[in-house]
Amino acid sequence: MSPTILLMFSGGLDSTGAFWKLIENQEKIHVHHMNLKNIENRYLAENIATKNIIEYMKNIADFSYSESTHEYESYNNKFIWDSDLSSFMAGNICSFIPSIKNIALGLTKSDLNGSVNDRIARGNKILEALCSATKIYPIKHLTKKEVWDFLPENLRKLSWSCRNPIYQENEIISCRKCKTCYEMDKVGITLQQIHLNQNHS
Repeated sequence: MSPTILLMFSGGLDSTGAFWKLIENQEKIHVHHMNLKNIENRYLAENIATKNIIEYMKNIADFSYSESTHEYESYNNKFIWDSDLSSFMAGNICSFIPSIKNIALGLTKSDLNGSVNDRIARGNKILEALCSATKIYPIKHLTKKEVWDFLPENLRKLSWSCRNPIYQENEIISCRKCKTCYEMDKVGITLQQIHLNQNHS
């Protein structure tokens, strides 16, 4: 199968929603996950969620998968935007797999507002320097709550969306303070705990 869509996948609710929507539409997909090692320290939680979701999806769909690791410092308490790195990696992957014409991202109606326009435009410039693929947003018409509601219960519970996870003993819990936790709490979504020795399901 030659993929025509690249899905940039984080293991979070939004990218899981985009993944499910593409599967529903029977698209030919290559999924890529980036392990982002920075001061947020969320890569371990996202990596566990991603592996569990990939195993779940393998039972119901045909797709290819890859991942990469990016470790970087903060400067004046700031660090590289995820969208910059995502656009850079997407552009390189598309240059290696010419059958890919579209890059799917898990942005929702809740995310597509004026505050992210600059980041989207900057990411687009990075992408355009590397390939001719076009970004698409499969769930841009849905809110986070609507994404939560349309996903199968077993699948949505595997996702991880907190940006500042708390690691204690053998489990990972959400911080309940970051922007994502706040947005999900506001619509009644309770983020799951992850056990560090959790088997992929």
